Amino acid sequence: MKLIYCPECKSISSLSRVLKFCDCKHSGGWYRDNLNAEIWGNAIPLGINNTSFLSALQHRPKEGLGKAFTAFVIPKKCATVRETNDRHIQPSKV
Repeated sequence: MKLIYCPECKSISSLSRVLKFCDCKHSGGWYRDNLNAEIWGNAIPLGINNTSFLSALQHRPKEGLGKAFTAFVIPKKCATVRETNDRHIQPSKV
């Protein structure tokens, strides 16, 4: 799962097949397909390990601390995230 963090407004937005923006609209992005994303602005891409996340959901405790899962900052060079200067990305209709 990919998300974007905007250092300007400090918001985190999940990506989908529909163009998403941060709260201040200075960053955005979308999934081009089930794996590859395109982001723009000051967006910093974040990743959540899907297997780890689903396991944490399945083992969610009734009380106490929540179950941890793996999240990470996606590197600047990543084959599945493309940075663009185009703020008017027009995702294809799904």
